[in-house]
Amino acid sequence: MSGSFPVVVVGLGNMGAALARSLRRAHPEGKILGVDPDSARLEMLRSEGILEPAPADWKLESGTLVLAVKPQILESAATDLRPRLGKGAVVVSILAGVPLSRLRSAMASDRVVRTMPNLPLTVGAGATAMAIDGCEPEVVGQARQILAPTGEVVEVLESQLDAVTGLSGSGPAYVLKFLMSLEDGGVLAGLPRGVARKLANATVAGTLRMVLESGIEPDVLRGQVTSPGGTTIYGLNAMEKGGFSASVMDAVLSATMRSKELGKA
Repeated sequence: MSGSFPVVVVGLGNMGAALARSLRRAHPEGKILGVDPDSARLEMLRSEGILEPAPADWKLESGTLVLAVKPQILESAATDLRPRLGKGAVVVSILAGVPLSRLRSAMASDRVVRTMPNLPLTVGAGATAMAIDGCEPEVVGQARQILAPTGEVVEVLESQLDAVTGLSGSGPAYVLKFLMSLEDGGVLAGLPRGVARKLANATVAGTLRMVLESGIEPDVLRGQVTSPGGTTIYGLNAMEKGGFSASVMDAVLSATMRSKELGKA
């Protein structure tokens, strides 16, 4: 992991700061520097022991630069960043919708990996896809090491990132919508709101943990809780009558198409 450090995080909004926190948890001794126009945010992260504000004359001969600025200011930010990067530095971009071609042109480097993380990164349980088109294995490996503490990391082609956006990028909202509906269903059936919320939260969290830790396919696990003529099969039948599965698939597809439209714009 030493080749990945030092790390300079440029842009300390929610995602940039969350990634810095994940790195600090995983690597207490790693050197992490932060760059952001908000001095109060820098001071907050410094006081938490997450990072140190980068000195005015900082340079990164090797290690990793995490690019987390707003996409619309990429070129202006890159004007300052380019002279600071040595040939051994790897750039990991978490900028939504910015293609590799633009990133590599702006940073004047081929050692750039484009990624698409999602919001659970903020608690170290994210799902991040890396576009590895044209990347050397060493560059991919370094980016993976940086992202590993944030959760699941997968490698895809850049052409697949719109689908990633539709699935895992937007996916937390779908899961939260289901969670809220499950809670409301409990209230509709007569449970107090607080009780319904606790049961819904525990059910979703426990089911996902069961899938991840058991290694058993979800369809097999579903069969284990679905008795012939029992309550669960009646509930599942009601969900399918409402078009549940098709609605979820349509949500992923619609978000994917919208991601493509925004990319063209």
